[in-house]
Amino acid sequence: MNGSNQHTADQVIQASDLSVGYHGHLNVLSNLSYEWKGPGIHLIIGENGSGKSTLIRTLAGLQSPMAGLVKWNGEDVALISSPRRVSNMAFVQSIPPRQSELTVSEALALHEPNQNKVDDLLDAFNLGEMHMKSLCDLSDGLAQRVMLVRAILQDTPWILLDEPTAFFDVKSRQVMWSQLSALVAKGRHVMVSSHDYHLLEGNPDLMSVTTIGADGLEALDPAGSFESWNASI
Repeated sequence: MNGSNQHTADQVIQASDLSVGYHGHLNVLSNLSYEWKGPGIHLIIGENGSGKSTLIRTLAGLQSPMAGLVKWNGEDVALISSPRRVSNMAFVQSIPPRQSELTVSEALALHEPNQNKVDDLLDAFNLGEMHMKSLCDLSDGLAQRVMLVRAILQDTPWILLDEPTAFFDVKSRQVMWSQLSALVAKGRHVMVSSHDYHLLEGNPDLMSVTTIGADGLEALDPAGSFESWNASI
């Protein structure tokens, strides 16, 4: 499974009888079976505390299932080495890390040595003047934009985003969705949990919409309205 060669191929994340939670505690979600497939935006919605973050972290291979399996293209994610995970999936958590003394440019150069490409993305996210700032000195909103730029620069088939717009202003949210649409046009796969799903109503890049409810995961119509999605939560 090589990330750089499979952007345009259908990539599959599959949950099989999956239960997610934290060991020593009750399951957050149980007995989930679902498949996310194909280039596009895969949206996960649900109320606060419904388990969106726990689910998406488990699908990303960042925490172990309580039961069941997560498979990437038919391969158990637990058996995939860390280097291969990084080459196939980028992840942006809901709260950006702020402890690093690295500058923005230094942090991004770890993933993309082409400075022109880095500068272009920084400019797109209105971060052009921040390249010499340390990550620890940035606001949450600025740091989250840097993390999103970093994920894009990883050049992976999948990008998983957990409430990425929590610290974004309106303009930054619009820029993010525009950049994600550009990635989809190149054959990338994006999974995102978000409360801003009204911004995706009518978006032609929307491949799937799933909601987390009392009965687990429910597939909704990607061509549906914001009101119809909201009624299912």
